[in-house]
Amino acid sequence: MKPLFFCLAGLFLCVLLLGSGMFFWLRGSLPQLTGSIQMDNLQEKVDVIRDANGLVTIRAQNPNDAYHALGFVHAQDRLWQMDFMRRAGSGRLSEVVGEATLNIDRFMRTLGFRELVEANYAALPIRVQNAFKSYSDGVNEYIDNHASILSPEFHLLNYQPEEWKPTDSLLWGRLMALQLSDNFNLELLRQRLLKHLPVEEIDAFWPGDNKDPAIIRQFDLSKAVQKEIFADKHPLPWSLAPKDASNAWVVSGDKTITGKPILANDPHLALDAPGPWYLVRIETPDYTWAGATSPGVPFLVLGHNNHIAWGFTTTHGDTQDLFIEKLNPDNPNQYLTPEGYENFEENTETIFIKNRPSQAFPVRKSRHGPILSSALNNSSNKSDGHLLALAWTALRKDDLTAQALYDINYAKNSDDFLRAVQNFHSPQQTLVMADRQGNIQLMAPGRVPIRNQGDGRYPVAGWTGNNDWIGIIPQKDLPQSLNPQNKKLVTANNKLVDGDYPYLVAKDWPNSYRARRIHQLLDKSNKLSVEDNQVIQMDTLSIAALEVLDILLMTPAVDPESEVIKQKLSDWDGRLTLNATEPVIFYHWIYWLNQAAFGNLPTDASSFQTPDILRLQRRLSAKPDSWCRYGEKLANEENCVAQMTESLRRVASNYALQKNDLSWGELHSTSFQHQIFDRIPILGELLKLKIATPGGHDTINRASPSMKSGGLWRFPNVHGPSFRAVYDLDDLDNSRFLIATGQSGNPLSKFYGNFLLRWRDGNYVKLDGTSTENKVQRLTLNAKNTNEN
Repeated sequence: MKPLFFCLAGLFLCVLLLGSGMFFWLRGSLPQLTGSIQMDNLQEKVDVIRDANGLVTIRAQNPNDAYHALGFVHAQDRLWQMDFMRRAGSGRLSEVVGEATLNIDRFMRTLGFRELVEANYAALPIRVQNAFKSYSDGVNEYIDNHASILSPEFHLLNYQPEEWKPTDSLLWGRLMALQLSDNFNLELLRQRLLKHLPVEEIDAFWPGDNKDPAIIRQFDLSKAVQKEIFADKHPLPWSLAPKDASNAWVVSGDKTITGKPILANDPHLALDAPGPWYLVRIETPDYTWAGATSPGVPFLVLGHNNHIAWGFTTTHGDTQDLFIEKLNPDNPNQYLTPEGYENFEENTETIFIKNRPSQAFPVRKSRHGPILSSALNNSSNKSDGHLLALAWTALRKDDLTAQALYDINYAKNSDDFLRAVQNFHSPQQTLVMADRQGNIQLMAPGRVPIRNQGDGRYPVAGWTGNNDWIGIIPQKDLPQSLNPQNKKLVTANNKLVDGDYPYLVAKDWPNSYRARRIHQLLDKSNKLSVEDNQVIQMDTLSIAALEVLDILLMTPAVDPESEVIKQKLSDWDGRLTLNATEPVIFYHWIYWLNQAAFGNLPTDASSFQTPDILRLQRRLSAKPDSWCRYGEKLANEENCVAQMTESLRRVASNYALQKNDLSWGELHSTSFQHQIFDRIPILGELLKLKIATPGGHDTINRASPSMKSGGLWRFPNVHGPSFRAVYDLDDLDNSRFLIATGQSGNPLSKFYGNFLLRWRDGNYVKLDGTSTENKVQRLTLNAKNTNEN
C-alpha cells in the first residue's frame, strides 16, 4: 500500500511542478508595460500610460505616431484576437485550426473579402492610407521585436503570426458588415419554409408595423422561386454570424442640466472573451480622442474628439438580395441573363488545412455577385439547374467606409460630420452625433439598393432582369434629422421612416420596445444629467413582457399551482432584475408557448427557438384558435385554448418542483465565449469569465436569453451591450465608458476580466487622461534616431 501511495504522491507532485512551470512560463507572455523601447518608423517620443484598470492613454506629438503606438498597444494586449479576425476574414482559419473551420473558410473565400479589401484600400486617399501604414508599423514592431513569448493561443495552436498589412485592418469592416447584415439569411430561411408553407403563412411569422408603407409594388412569386432549391443556413459560428441590436440617443442642451447635449450609445454584439472593444485615450497637440477602438483598426470607432461625440446602431436596411441563377443545360459554366447565356467569372481557391491535405474548390460569380450554393452546408445538389447568387452593397470595390470613419474622427461640427458620412457605404448604420456648439444629429448613411420590383424578402429569378437593382438611394435622401423640435433623437434598431418616405429601406424592422422605453425615460425629466443617462442604459423594465402578459393572464388556471403563477405575474412590475423570480416564470412560460406555436415547423425550427415576443403576441392575438397550428402538441392537446392552459400547468408544475427560489440572475448568467479555450476540457472551465446578469431580450439593458434549454430552467445571456458610453458635450472629459470583459486578451493578465462586475452593475469609468489611482504604468516609445529622455 505504501509504495502505491508514494507513487501517487510523486505523480501528483510531478504534475503540480509541471503545471506550475507551465504557468510561470506562460506568464512570460504578458507584455512590457514600463520602461522604454526603441522603435523604427516613429518620428518623436510617445508615452503609453496604463492606469490600475488597464485603461490606456497615448500621448504623441503627431497623429501618425499615435496610430503607430495604438497598433503596438493593440498587439501587446490583443494580437491573437487580431490574427483570428484576419484569418477569419481571409478564409484561412483551417491552416491553424484544422478541418473544424473548413466550412467557414469556404464561405469567406466565396465572398472574396481578401481580394475586396485590396481594392478598397487602393481607393482610399493617401492621408488615410498613411494612417493604416503607421498602425501596421506599430503592430509589426511588436510581432518582430517583442521580448516575451506570445499569448497562450499561439502556443496551443502552434503557429506564429505573419506580418500585419494595412489591408488586414480593412477586413474588420467587412466582417462587421457581415455580422450587421442579416437579410440574406432571412431569405434563406423563407426559401426553406416556402417548400412547405404558403407565402401568406410565412409572412405572418414576421409581423410588421400596421403602418408599414407599400413603397414599391409587390412582385408575383415566380415558379422559379417556388422550386425546391435547397438553401441551408450559412455556416458561420455564433461569434461571426449576423446579429442585431444597439441603442443610441442624444438630447439637446434644452433637456440637460448643463445646457449642452448628452449622447448615449451601447452597441450589442456577441458576448465573447476578449470583447470586441479596447478603450483608449489619444492625445496629440491638435486633437484628443477617447472611446472604443477595435483591435486591428487604427481609428476610434465609437467615441469623442475635442469637438463632437458620436455613436452607431444598426439600421437594418436591406442591402442584400439572393438571385436564383438558371444554368445552361448544355454548359454548366454558363447562366442565363436577359441577353442570353454568359460565362461565370471563376477562379480556384485552395484552402490549406492543418494536418490534412489541402482542398481546392471553384469560386464563381454571376452578374449579381458570388455564387453561394457550394459554400452553404449540404447545398451542392444542382440537379434542378439553379444556383443562388448574393448581391450585396458591401462587396463593391469602391467602398470608402474607412475614409468616412477617418473623417468622422476629425470632424469639428455637424457640417463636418455630414460631409464625412457621405462615404459611409457599408454596412448601413444609424449614426447619432452631438457637437459642442449644441447641435444634435441623426443620419443613416450607407448604400441601399433601389429594386426594379420586389421587397427583398425572398430569393428572386435572376435571369429576367425584372428583379435587378436599378440604383442606390441617394445619400441626401437617406433618413436624417438635425436639431428636431422635440430636442431628442432615439434609435434602437426601430423603424426610421414613415409612409411618406419615397424609398424602400427595409420591409422588416425590429420591434420598438427598447425605443419606446428610452423615450419614456427621457421624457421623465427636462433636465437630464450624465448620471440619469447611465441609469437609462441600465434599465431592465420590459415593455414586451408587460404587453404580452395582458394576453397570458387571461389563461384559465386548472389547479392552485397555476393560480399562484398567474398571481405572481399579475403583481410583477416587468423588471428583469437579478433577484427577481418572476422573469424565470415568465420566460419559462414563453418558452413553452413558443414551442406550442412554432416547435413543429417543417424546416429550420431552430430559427424560432429563441422566442420573438412580438411575433408570439401578434399570433396569439390574431389567431386565438389557430396560433398553435405549427407547434408541438403539449399533452396531445389539439385545441389552442387548451394549449394555453397546458403551458401554464407545465410552468406551475416545474416551478413547484424547483422550490420557488430560483432567481433570474442565477439562471441568466453570461459565459463569455473564447474561440479556443472553450474547446479544451478543464482549461475552458478554469479560464471561463462568467457572471449573473439582469435584463432580457427587449430591455434597454439588453441581455438576450438563449431558449434552447428552456425545459431545464436555464436561460444563458448570449447577446448584449459590448460597450456603453455616455458623452457630456459640456465637458467631454466627464464622459463615461464601460466594456464587457477587460483590456487584455491574455487570461493570465489581471486586465483580462477586471471589468466584469463594472459592466454588469453599471460602474462606469472616465477616460480623462488622469488616474484616480496611485498605481500607473508608463511605457515610453522612442524613435531610434533620437535620444531617450
